Parts: sequence; C-alpha cells; structure tokens
Amino acid sequence: MIIDEAIDAFRRGEIDIDCKRIVLCQNKEGGARFEGQGYIRQAADGTLEFKLYTIKYENIRPLDDFDARLRAVAGRLRSDDTFYDLTAVGRDNSNWTAARILPRLHWDISDSSVLVTGQMQSIVAHLELPQPRPYLRLHFFEEYNVPLRFMSKAEIQGSEYMVRDRAEFDALGAKFEVRKREGSGDTVVEVTSDTAFPPAFHLRIQEALQYITARTAIWRVKLESESDKLLLEFASPWRKSARPQFSPPISPASRDFQSHAWQLFTRYLTYVVETARDTYWNPVAYHLYNACESSSNSIDASAVGVSVAVEAIVGLVQLPSDTAKADRLSLLQQRMRECLASQTGFSDLADRMRGLIDMMGSKRPQDTLYALAEMGGAERAYVDTWKNLRNRHVHPTLKDLKKPDIADYQRQFDNIYRVEVLLRQVTFHLIGYQGPFTDYGAANFPSKQYPLIKADTTTENPSNS
Repeated sequence: MIIDEAIDAFRRGEIDIDCKRIVLCQNKEGGARFEGQGYIRQAADGTLEFKLYTIKYENIRPLDDFDARLRAVAGRLRSDDTFYDLTAVGRDNSNWTAARILPRLHWDISDSSVLVTGQMQSIVAHLELPQPRPYLRLHFFEEYNVPLRFMSKAEIQGSEYMVRDRAEFDALGAKFEVRKREGSGDTVVEVTSDTAFPPAFHLRIQEALQYITARTAIWRVKLESESDKLLLEFASPWRKSARPQFSPPISPASRDFQSHAWQLFTRYLTYVVETARDTYWNPVAYHLYNACESSSNSIDASAVGVSVAVEAIVGLVQLPSDTAKADRLSLLQQRMRECLASQTGFSDLADRMRGLIDMMGSKRPQDTLYALAEMGGAERAYVDTWKNLRNRHVHPTLKDLKKPDIADYQRQFDNIYRVEVLLRQVTFHLIGYQGPFTDYGAANFPSKQYPLIKADTTTENPSNS
C-alpha cells in the first residue's frame, strides 16, 4: 500500500478495497459469525460501507434474524451485544479492522444464503512499518484558516513558484508541522516526539484546532505509530453545521493572528491535555463545540448556545476564596436554620426553605464573572450583557417575543459578539494565555491585550443588585 495515494483516494471518495477475506463477528459469547469475500468502498457522501458475499456463517438462522427485528423496540438504543466487529484482508494482504457495526442481512430463503452489507464509522489498517519515534498525522479534509509562515515550491504549467503553505512550532515537547495549500481540500497536522504522546492526543489536537479557528474540525484520516506498527485509520464524515458564525479568539484579519495564533494553540493544547480526565472530549472543548454549532442556526439559537457555554465554562474557574466572607455566610445560614426549626406551623414549606438556605452557599456564575472582572480577567460590561442575553433567551417573557426591527437585530448581534468575547476571556484565564485578542464587542473589532486593565473595585458590584 502506498499510504499517501490511499489517503488521497479516500479524500476524493474513491477508496476501493477488494477483500479476499472478510469476517464479521457479533460482540457476544457464541454470537453470529459470517465469513466470505467482498469489498470496502465509499458511498456518494463519503461514508464507508462494505459488502460481504457470505460463503459460511455460524450461530444464526434466518428465523433468528427475523425474530430479532420483530423484538426491536422503537426509541430504544441498541445494546452492545447487537454490534459486530469486522476483520478483512485485502488483495494486497493489507489487514483492516472495524468495530461497532450494525449489519444488514439479506437472506435468500430458497437456499438460506445471506448477503451482508453495512456502514462503518471508521476502518483501521495495521501496517508493518515500525517508526523510530512516536509519530502522528491527522488529515481534516477541509482548508482551515490557520497562520502559515513557511513556503514551498509549487509548479503550474511548467513554471515554478513559491507558496506559503506550512507552519512549524514546538508544543508539549513535540514538533508540529501544519500544512495547508489552497485548493488541496485538506489541512494536515503532523507531530513527532522523542517521548510517548499523552492519551487521546489526536482528540486534544483536534480540540485545539477548533479553538483557534472557531470551526468544527473532525479528523478524517489518522496515521499513528503504535508499538512496532503504523495504524492508518479512515473515518466516515461527521455531521456538522455548514456555516457557523462563531468568532475565533484572534481574527484572521488581524496581524496578531500570524504572530500569536500558534502560541494560543499551544496554551490551549496544554490545558486540555492536562485537564481531560476520563472524558472523550475536554469539558471546555465540548461547550465551545456546542456554541459553535448553534451559531449556524437562528440568531436566537446562537444566543442560547453562547450564553449556556459561558455559564458552563465559568464553573471551571477557581478563584481565591474570601474566608471571612464565607464564615459570615455560614453563620447566617446556621441562624436561619435555627429560626426555621422554631416555626412549627410551616412544616409543609420547611424542606423548600432549607433548600433555599443551602443554595446561598453556592456561588452563582455572575459572582465568579464579576470577581474575574475585578482581577482583569473579564470585561465587566460584557458580564452585564451576558446576564441580559441569557435571561432573555432562556427565560423569555412575552415582551421578549415581539416582532423585532433592524435596531433590535443590531442590538442582538452586538450582544452575541460581546458574550462570545466574554467566553474567550474566561478560557484565556483557564489556559493561562497572555497576549492579543480581538474584541468583537467594540466598533471595528479592535485588537486588545489580555489580561485586561483591572476594574475599579470601589464601584458597587452589580451582582449584589
């Protein structure tokens, strides 16, 4: 197999693996098993699919399959033992595997033969190509707007010219090279290291690319060293919104994008690697993804998405505690509970009141945001904007649902921009970033520096109002 040719064929939707042997096994003890020849190809939308011409099957009869279909319950997720694993050997002796497949069985009752088809989320080739050190390459099959610093030779109609198509930098002890050439339909991230990569490093890189581009970035090809093998994985397309309106932390139109975007990438990558614990996605990346995807829909959906993301991510912020204030609040709660216990005529409301007293000890998101603003970690005025935007869309009143005019739409867009900036500022604080960012909440989207100038702490805290 020539790896780059196979990747290019997959990008064009032309992958075609003729298999001299395919085995499909159900994920349970004594489960069904199918064996025969077949092929793996791509559907018109790029989805991976297979066809297996069965010559032998075990532990299943036509009536078993029909009975299983009749017992299926609408609206109920399938159990793990209904899925199948696939192994295949290509005509070139390449070995492929795929997991969690729901096959479609096409029985010929006249002779009890069966044709098996199905789709796969991904397939993996296990190549006997040991690497001298840890290696990872990700192809995204989309041209993302990333800063490129280095140039390579290109040729058109026999004439050579130089094109800016690469960026190189170090992060987490690894060497990164990012490649994107206009018209290629691909963005490639290649990483080498002298030490082992962190767990799920490919996902963390994907999250960091999404962060600086403000676009959903799902890898389609992964080439990764593992022990004495090189694993080549092809993935079917992931559903994502076509035209998100989410704003990147640093605008590509700014000079700061070229000078600081990879620094921001590195800070964010370091954070998500250090804080991802037993989760598929890092929590910050998950909420940013939701905000990005919602921005492709209605303006109201965008407002809800970005407002909820701020509320979720600010819960990860840890600020120095005010011990004296906490002690006074604890004393007040104690006295309120004692007073409540003496009110014998309100037993039906006592549990609700105790719950309200306990809630006083929980810090509200706006409390954290205003405290962060006093430290220069967030724009105080944008915290006010977030409160108004969130309340209007999560808890709307009848007056909020009136027919909008141009001024209302402009105000809505401005508020969404400001809350997006607030969201970025909270993430800057979490990842420890210091440097320029784009303030979409101000006219002409100026560049500003983070951290901000500290707020005047002598003014009244609006969170108390």
